[in-house]
Amino acid sequence: MSEARRDMRMLILLVQHGQAFDAVINATLDAGIADATVVEGQSLASIMRKDMPIFAGLAALLPQSIGSRALFAICAAEQASTLIGYLREIPKDDRPIAVSFPVDHYLGHDS
Repeated sequence: MSEARRDMRMLILLVQHGQAFDAVINATLDAGIADATVVEGQSLASIMRKDMPIFAGLAALLPQSIGSRALFAICAAEQASTLIGYLREIPKDDRPIAVSFPVDHYLGHDS
């Protein structure tokens, strides 16, 4: 692995619908992360409500969230740390779940 790729991170952000997705995207761009993938998702509670009638009676106990977006990016460790700092400024109720993992191997169009 080249010197420039040694300190890379796999970054995953999980944003529930209704949260401040625009603020998350702005923070991501402000951290210098422009190459990311966003995937629309559906919450487990939503699936249980619609597709598993045995759980329909429990609907009142399940969270009302119907889905989420997941953002995936491979970035420099410094960018991941900067982004996490920006995300801490978002109010707790709107803040995404954010994790990063070290990248042991990387192969892409720029490597």
